[in-house]
Amino acid sequence: MKKLLGIDLGTTKVAAVITDENGKLLAAANAAHNAGSPDSAGRALQGVPQILDCVRKVVCELPAKERAQVAAIGVTGQMHSLLLGNGETVSPLTTWQDQQCSEEFLARVNSAAGITLRNGFGGATLARLAAENALGNWDFCATISDYLTALLAGNSSIVTDPTHAASWGIFDIAANKWNEKALAVLNIPSELLPEVRPCGAEIGKLSEKYAAELGLPQGISVINAIGDNQASILGTGKNVQEEIYLTLGTGAQLSMVLDKHPGTTAESLEVRPFPGGRFLLVSAPLCGGAAFAWLADTVNQFRRAFGEAELPRTHLLDELDNMGVKELEKGEPELTVSPHFLGERHLAGATGTITGLTLENCTPGKLAAGLAAGIVRNLKNGFQAEQLQGRTKVIGSGNAVRLVKSIQIMIGREFGLPLELADGREEAATGAALQAARAL
Repeated sequence: MKKLLGIDLGTTKVAAVITDENGKLLAAANAAHNAGSPDSAGRALQGVPQILDCVRKVVCELPAKERAQVAAIGVTGQMHSLLLGNGETVSPLTTWQDQQCSEEFLARVNSAAGITLRNGFGGATLARLAAENALGNWDFCATISDYLTALLAGNSSIVTDPTHAASWGIFDIAANKWNEKALAVLNIPSELLPEVRPCGAEIGKLSEKYAAELGLPQGISVINAIGDNQASILGTGKNVQEEIYLTLGTGAQLSMVLDKHPGTTAESLEVRPFPGGRFLLVSAPLCGGAAFAWLADTVNQFRRAFGEAELPRTHLLDELDNMGVKELEKGEPELTVSPHFLGERHLAGATGTITGLTLENCTPGKLAAGLAAGIVRNLKNGFQAEQLQGRTKVIGSGNAVRLVKSIQIMIGREFGLPLELADGREEAATGAALQAARAL
């Protein structure tokens, strides 16, 4: 039985798992990397050394006996992210939460290049830096996942796969190559960009240095990194033709696998590559599980303002969820909460709203019910009824789906399908491990 290591470089934490070739979880560990968070100026930068240190810590927490039997390594992580490098010097990682490009700038470059860049996309970061003449001192750029795989394999250059390349917004999905016209218009040097290799390709062997640091066998296969959206589906899906995948973590994603490109879609949706030459139709709001946590944090803000002690966040979330469930049991929510608290990729200036308020109905339970409904409807927004036909279930992952019953209720109502909670932990890391298994 072959054993695989999967590593997930998330927005807030690093996770690592060891599975067998069928995806059975044998060991798992995770830890917050505390590498940085968005600031008031719209920057969302993270320290690369902190993330790499966390990788070492988490992998070494896995049982030594299991690590010694690993045959291959799969890596996944936050999509859209971008770092720049020159030799061993690397910049901070600009993440998907970045908001440094103005709407005017994005409108101008999108019109000129004929593409759709959004804040947080690696291509938007490169376009902004090119406009500021700030790319001259850098030799390469990479997602954090692709940078890690290059380090593990001891490679002198970066390679990527179509899932990560497409997440930057400057990749031609149909032609499976970088969009040369857009690069020329945006003054992005093509030599900065990584070589694109197929999903699941072996890109090298584990170096002696990292084998010693991580307690892994030297020379095992290092597999091309894959985007976390696609990895989560690999880690949870059973029949991708019939399932809808809904994830609520720091962000949020609603995804369906398609055999062919869907053509023109709603502005709120993205088309992404998927292993096997297939595609994903994806809704990816910026505020996912954090939207429900906002309500608990608001209650504590009110308590502080009145000189009252804060309540434990977990306790508040449970109580608010219970109140929301009771309201939903009565029928349709009275309040409509639109959870655009962080804006949206396709509408950066959007803000959260509450409608339907009267003098009597602004209660915690009604707000919780309206928020659960708003989170699910925001995910579903843009999908057409015919695109949902033939699907038989929704597979849910992420703590906001697993733990918040009011959200579970609204998923069932909105889709009219049974909700199946993913039975594994660390779905993205597990998917990366399965990707590695298929490459052997």
